Amino acid sequence: MVAKITVPASIKRALNYNEQKVKDGLATCIHAHNFLKHVNALNFYDKQLRFEKLITLNKRASTNTVHISLNFAEHEKISQEQLVQIASVYMQKIGFEQQPYLVYEHSDAGHPHVHIVTTNIQMDGSRISLHNLGKNESNQARKEIEISFGLVKAEEQKKKPVE
Repeated sequence: MVAKITVPASIKRALNYNEQKVKDGLATCIHAHNFLKHVNALNFYDKQLRFEKLITLNKRASTNTVHISLNFAEHEKISQEQLVQIASVYMQKIGFEQQPYLVYEHSDAGHPHVHIVTTNIQMDGSRISLHNLGKNESNQARKEIEISFGLVKAEEQKKKPVE
């Protein structure tokens, strides 16, 4: 499993990217954590409003959006239920278990992968630090998840040569 963490300029940008994929039939929103409605009952504005309410609690934070992709080996067959479990364990291990987040299963590449959209602004207005998150917490979480779910290890996944 390969995890990639990015910090888009805005929550709207991260949501638009994933929701456009849903609209194009290339993704499905499969899980909504810490939202008041079931994932299938949420529209774009419900999702955006939930994140923006937290983001407005800390107007000084220049970084307030987190977009994570969890990428699996092309031959791995992972059910939606397993993808949700993996995403939930990952978020817990990197310290985002109390945050609202959305999990999108994408089918626009040659390998299974999910995108997770969240904010690092907490209910009390404080920030979850993103400093070295990828190198420290994310890397450790990835390794533990690879073992517990029997996934192909990131180090064993070979990159395809560019033609």
